[in-house]
Amino acid sequence: MGNFMIGRLLRFIGGKFDGYKTTIGGIGLILSGLAGLLGYAFPDVEGLPKSDVETVLTTIAAGFAALGLGGKIEKANNVKNQ
Repeated sequence: MGNFMIGRLLRFIGGKFDGYKTTIGGIGLILSGLAGLLGYAFPDVEGLPKSDVETVLTTIAAGFAALGLGGKIEKANNVKNQ
């Protein structure tokens, strides 16, 4: 019963954010990378992820790539629908 409710909730939320999921994912990756960068800069603060610089930069770059690719896909869909 719990999986059914979770599935319905996720379908509802996914339907509301249709077209924005790639943008939200890209922004989430960028924010995750920034949190890792703060964890690297301040290793004594509890609750921040402990990452190295290469992982942080890769995560931030993946976020920007997701934003760019999502924009290209959205533009292609708009051209195709006209």
